This record gives sequence, C-alpha cells and structure tokens, in this order.
Amino acid sequence: MCLKLDNWMIIYFCFVSAIHNWHGDVRHGLPLDVGDSVEILEECGPWFRGTCPRRPRLVGLFPKSYIHIKDLSKVDPVVAECTQVLREWSEIWKRLFVERETYKFTTLRKVMLSLLESRRELLGLTLTQDQTLELQLKVISKIDWGNR
Repeated sequence: MCLKLDNWMIIYFCFVSAIHNWHGDVRHGLPLDVGDSVEILEECGPWFRGTCPRRPRLVGLFPKSYIHIKDLSKVDPVVAECTQVLREWSEIWKRLFVERETYKFTTLRKVMLSLLESRRELLGLTLTQDQTLELQLKVISKIDWGNR
C-alpha cells in the first residue's frame, strides 16, 4: 500500500534487510549494518527513508541498493512474532545487564536463546507438520511467559 506525495512515495508496512554496511554519510543518513531490519517509510528515486529497530528514534535515508526487500507473505506468523519479541526483549535484556539484575538477566537470556533455537528450527523447514505445530505452541507459551 502506498501514497504518492511530490517525488516521495509513502510506503506502508514494508520491511527490508540490509545487505551492506551503510555509514549514513549523507545529510539525514540512517547508518545500517549488514542484517539490520529496516522499516521503509518512503521512497524517492534510488533512496529509501526509514527507521531501524536498533535505533528506534532515528529516521533517515539509505540507498535502495544496500537492502533486500523481504516478502512477508511467506513468513510464518509465529516466526515473525518470535523475531519481533526477540528484538523487544533484547532492549530489556540490555537494561537488566546495565542495572546488574543478574537473576532476571540470566533467566531472560536462557529464554531468548531457547526462542532463537526454536526460531531456527522453524525456519529450517525440516520438521513434520506435527513437530512444527508442537514447536509453535512451545514458542507461543514462552512468549506469553515473557510478556507477563
């Protein structure tokens, strides 16, 4: 879904992944590292304007040639939710480290590593339907536990 506005085209719900490092060395540039997920807000010619979850308050420009557009229609909703939750929890995990809350830090680390492993298995597409369903239910249960 998009809306044309002058030379910029506003884009809704488009996520991309950085395939090259970009130092953002232009005016209003958004620095990117390989693998960063980025939400595109607008596009104009060879440039996108967007934001990166690692730098949530920073909106900037980056070249189209430095990213890969993800087809979200092919992503399992449980995997997508797991990915988003891991991003959110990583910020909490960092805060727990800084505040020296060792028990909570260690507990969250174990759950995050378990979710990462489960996500990897789901993305591997080597499980039977029954195994996939069982693993999805475990992932959902862990996410619910962590969001309490």
